[in-house]
Amino acid sequence: MATSPTSPRPTPQLGQGVTTGGSTGHFDIDTHPIYQQRYIIDFECRDGKEIREKGAKPAGARRSVTLDASAYSEPVGSSTLQERDRVEAWASRLKDRAYGKSQQQKRVKVLINPKSGKGQSEKIYAKDVAPILGAAHLSIDITVTKASKEAIDIVEKLDIEAYDVIICCSGDGLPFEVFNGLGKRKDAKRALSKMAIAHIPCGSGNGFHCSLHGNIRSTSFAALSIVKGVRTPLDLISITQGEERHLSFLSQALGIKIFPCDIAVKVVTDDKEEIKRRYHETIELGATPEEVLRENGLLEGGLPKLKFGTASDPLPQDWEVENHDNMGSFYCGNMSWMGADVDYFPAALPNDGCMDMVTIDYSNLSRLQALQLLPAVESGKFFGLPYVKYRKVEAYRITPKNQSDGYISIDGERVPFAPFQAEVHRGLGTVISISGYKYETIGPQ
Repeated sequence: MATSPTSPRPTPQLGQGVTTGGSTGHFDIDTHPIYQQRYIIDFECRDGKEIREKGAKPAGARRSVTLDASAYSEPVGSSTLQERDRVEAWASRLKDRAYGKSQQQKRVKVLINPKSGKGQSEKIYAKDVAPILGAAHLSIDITVTKASKEAIDIVEKLDIEAYDVIICCSGDGLPFEVFNGLGKRKDAKRALSKMAIAHIPCGSGNGFHCSLHGNIRSTSFAALSIVKGVRTPLDLISITQGEERHLSFLSQALGIKIFPCDIAVKVVTDDKEEIKRRYHETIELGATPEEVLRENGLLEGGLPKLKFGTASDPLPQDWEVENHDNMGSFYCGNMSWMGADVDYFPAALPNDGCMDMVTIDYSNLSRLQALQLLPAVESGKFFGLPYVKYRKVEAYRITPKNQSDGYISIDGERVPFAPFQAEVHRGLGTVISISGYKYETIGPQ
């Protein structure tokens, strides 16, 4: 059965096993609503007969059926009110099945950075994103930013009761501003919990998008993932440097060449087999209720207090201290992908309460081993290399030494070359992801 705006409107066969939420739910809805009240349904058939047994997996052909619920907007058949109510209830159940745990008709604040990447953000939104959001009946309010850090002020003053999601059409810089704008509010805890942050990849890095939606270079797919995606608690990291405190959502990095530094770390585990075991256990369990993950108590007040102080305070006694004269690579991540094709933290999870720290000391590293690093990242074998130190940590402090200038980046943005400290807050933020509990990565190998 198929309908179109110009085809005859058939009378639905009511009461004949077409329910989607009951025990006879033989329909398998596996595609997405693109047009108003229209859904594509796949179901199994054998010898021309629909398979009604729940969970049946015949070898028969698959057929796609397009149902247009708007075709039944007027009473049909006997034209009784009861029949109309049954049709509307069926359509409602169908829509609930199509969306699953995803919130329908989200209220969205869209922020567009017109200078991201190649400067095509506005065109990308108009061509690839707006039609999908509109077809899904999202309530949309758009702001095109004009200056750096403008988004911080916008979301700091935003009426969070009027929106469910903030969509950033940009690189990774705009989400950084959004998280920090919410963090500056007097009701920061509640704002970061209520407002889910989503991303349309328009920049050069796009690690946020790759982690939540997969390493797929499609802005249309990103839009559809937001429409059908699930609210997911996200760990956020407080970065303290001097008198400043910022929130990091993606990664921190130090240096682009060999450099000396001291590292102090609050280690959770540095055993790679233990890290893999924890990862796979979490994946098997699936999503954890938000109230369990929100370890910061009641959603009142500003940002949570720092458990370990700042970079200016004395080091806690139970931290491990390391002195490095030839540190070749220091990265600490909260998400799995640092950018397209760079799955640098395969064991990262959205809300396990840990950062993933990767360090490589070049003191005993051969040239051949150094050349193997990049291909290993691309192939997924990076985690298992013996000279790659991979740890789950709760906090750390970096102190550069014997040099006056160098490179430190937080979420891809350069910050002053000075000591800084990082501390994770479990489930403080919220994002939209495909799964609701993991990043789109193959995991540690």
